[in-house]
Amino acid sequence: MPKSKNKRKNAGKKPAAAPVVATSPAGSESVAPKVGPIKYVGQVRQEARRVVWPGWPEVWKTTILVMLLFVLMGVFFFIVDWALANIVQLVLGLGD
Repeated sequence: MPKSKNKRKNAGKKPAAAPVVATSPAGSESVAPKVGPIKYVGQVRQEARRVVWPGWPEVWKTTILVMLLFVLMGVFFFIVDWALANIVQLVLGLGD
């Protein structure tokens, strides 16, 4: 059989050492300065203004989808529960 033409480029070489990542000593994490409740609410409002809210058509589509899936899952679990209850009754001989 012919030998493979593809040879490993790094055959016989030692693998490179993993890069060293400097870490900070324990307890020296940067912590955001505490702010008062008034300033906090202002920051929350400012951040809420930056959010890209969905339009009404998208809200209606997702609402209808969630309701439809809710009903379908309810029907699914009703059928599974009914089937399992009948199977248990048949196995235990409780059926009429």
